[in-house]
Amino acid sequence: AASAWALKHEPAVNAYISPDGKDILYHDDVNISVAVATPKGLVVPVLRKVQDMSYIDIEREISALGNKARDGALAIEDMDGGTFTISNGGVFGSLMGTPIIN
Repeated sequence: AASAWALKHEPAVNAYISPDGKDILYHDDVNISVAVATPKGLVVPVLRKVQDMSYIDIEREISALGNKARDGALAIEDMDGGTFTISNGGVFGSLMGTPIIN
């Protein structure tokens, strides 16, 4: 929820550079990708319209997407459209890592 609030209130963080490199384009929604470790590797499903969710809605959706990921049931559409990514390499004992860039 804190990331969603920050992304909504600091639109430049929830933006991207146009393909021609001339403009900054702003996303209307906050769609947060959450890295999930699965037996087959890392996947990054997307929580959509997080700016409209409560804390409990966010937690439930993360849990549902995590279960779907570990069950191997994610579709490509579940991993497309993130505007910001959250990951935690520390669960694997990592002190440093390379961030995921959408």
